[in-house]
Amino acid sequence: MSKLNENTKLVLEYLKYRNAHKHGYQKYYYFKQVIRYITGLNNGLKVRAIFQRLLDENIVHKKQLFRGTKKVGLRYFFNPYENPLFNK
Repeated sequence: MSKLNENTKLVLEYLKYRNAHKHGYQKYYYFKQVIRYITGLNNGLKVRAIFQRLLDENIVHKKQLFRGTKKVGLRYFFNPYENPLFNK
């Protein structure tokens, strides 16, 4: 198993343990800090790769926020229970 897969599963298990799905939509900063804490990685590219993997697997969902017609930010929601690959 590659280190990226190992770290992704570790992050996934930690977020499940902490019931992160109950926190609602969060900024990327929240997930970045959690990934850095769990894995001990300080390289922003590796942290982003783990987060992107969670997005690609539909474990984290993205929501665009608007103020009027202007885009003002993104929020992310952790929900691993929709994906049957990670319901172990």
